[in-house]
Amino acid sequence: MKGIEAGFPRGGRTMKELKLGLALGAGGTKGAAHVGVLRVLDEAGIRVDAVAGTSIGALYGAAYAAGYTPQFMEAGIRDCPHRDVIRFFQHRLKLRHRNPLARRFYDALAGRQIENLEVPFACTASDIVEHCPVIIDHGPVIDAVEASIAIPFVARPVAHQGRYLLDGGFWDSAPVDAAQHIGADIVVAVELGDPYTLPEPLRRPASWVSNQLSGIARRRTLAGLPFTIGCIAREPVPGRTASIVLRPPISQHNGNSPSRMIQCMEAGAAAAEQALPAIRALLAGEALPALPPLYAARPATQTEGTTA
Repeated sequence: MKGIEAGFPRGGRTMKELKLGLALGAGGTKGAAHVGVLRVLDEAGIRVDAVAGTSIGALYGAAYAAGYTPQFMEAGIRDCPHRDVIRFFQHRLKLRHRNPLARRFYDALAGRQIENLEVPFACTASDIVEHCPVIIDHGPVIDAVEASIAIPFVARPVAHQGRYLLDGGFWDSAPVDAAQHIGADIVVAVELGDPYTLPEPLRRPASWVSNQLSGIARRRTLAGLPFTIGCIAREPVPGRTASIVLRPPISQHNGNSPSRMIQCMEAGAAAAEQALPAIRALLAGEALPALPPLYAARPATQTEGTTA
């Protein structure tokens, strides 16, 4: 385990042995909120038994599953120059690139296999051929995370395990199904936004445009165009239900705001603090206590995916 700061080691559990899983959603730089949630759980002595992530949630979730403490990740966020975050986007979100932020994550995750991580982990991505979400639960961590964070028009589709994959955030506000897939009984979802869908009158013409553009070579950056249009033209489908959904109040920030990362991290911590009584109650097999509206238990918006 790395990053031996306050709150380490991760606490044991004296409550009923239900497995707690986190489902960490998409959101770009707003994903710093995930680190705030992880820090609060760690300092409260609540052990996380499984972590699933999509997009930026996959990146932070993989680092946590590999043994890096929330305090270690928090220090990285506080010390990271904003220009390094911008360069990470400019360099197509590739962890193998030599920009400083990419190298931090590459050094942490290179050579690691998902099935050998300290905490069970899975991430979700989007199959641009089959137009469906995919759960990645084995294989090289670097490859899985690069597929999950491959934002269309920024990154090229990632060829992985026989599929062409892009960012997983099209389907999941948070990957609840992936957390359950790797063994979680209680799932806390951290949502930083909702997948976008077009108004109903625009869906049919958008689907037509998507079909007309489907011949673009799959390895080109523009291959994300017909896929993206097709995704936002689909009918929203209700998905799995999380035990508790945290929605930190950061909707005023966009997903490419390095200067707001610390604020997002603290908002995530505040949301987790308010949810601690509910999380403890569920792990003890008790009834869910009342929660403020932002942190209430409710369905997460997502569709069930296939497994890679």
